[in-house]
Amino acid sequence: MTAPTEDSFLLLKPDALERGLADHAVDAVRRAGLTVTGRVPVRLTESQVAGIYPQVDPDRRPLTAGIIRRYLIGRPAACITVSGRDACARVVEVKTALRRELSDVLYGNLAHSPDTPDQAASQLLVLAGRGPHAVFTPKPGPWRGWSQERIEAALDVWAADAVEVGTRRPTRWSPLPKTGGPGVRVAVPRRWVIAFDDIAAFLARLAGRDDPGFAVRATLAALYDRDGLPLAAPTAADAEALAAQVTEFGLLATPVAGSDGSRRVARSATR
Repeated sequence: MTAPTEDSFLLLKPDALERGLADHAVDAVRRAGLTVTGRVPVRLTESQVAGIYPQVDPDRRPLTAGIIRRYLIGRPAACITVSGRDACARVVEVKTALRRELSDVLYGNLAHSPDTPDQAASQLLVLAGRGPHAVFTPKPGPWRGWSQERIEAALDVWAADAVEVGTRRPTRWSPLPKTGGPGVRVAVPRRWVIAFDDIAAFLARLAGRDDPGFAVRATLAALYDRDGLPLAAPTAADAEALAAQVTEFGLLATPVAGSDGSRRVARSATR
């Protein structure tokens, strides 16, 4: 049977516009066999962001919500609407390819697109200003032992650095000093299903750092840095134990050689 024609969209985030990638993205959509039906500049409101990310509960996932708020709300973005057979699946492929090819800006991931026709229809209404009014602000209160004020301050520092740095340096960021000893590099699977906030708390605890700023940067490094997040260990046995914790949690552990060149950490996986 012939696949039905669908309407979907590719939302270009601020980092894509700041890097001048809009035309490149439009060309990629057309090469995927889709028709571009519109290209509209937008500055997302809190209500629109809440409608695009309904799965994010700000009270349960304040790090995720905070990053989205600071990264998207009120900054220039663009909505490229498209039409064609299997449009949603094809736009997701375009988005994934763009990220794989170009997301070397500091923790930017360039674009958003809906996964299904139902999501596309509801999110297009939201972007047109016809969706239900919603809020995306976490209520003040502690989370994982971190006060909301402390979380907000950490996110403000991260967001300011991300905007200022732009493309002037690659994403690579090491939270710990180099020791020359064994360790693991932590990465997040491409199809990760663990909430950002849970990953952040896990990595902070793993590194012995009670700091939301560390947690945010460590998680973003594990998500987007090409080399993953390096975590050192005093001995090869400690590295083994570290890798076991990482893989049991659901992340990826890749061995890091010690100064003697040994690679005794056995666990690794394809990202």
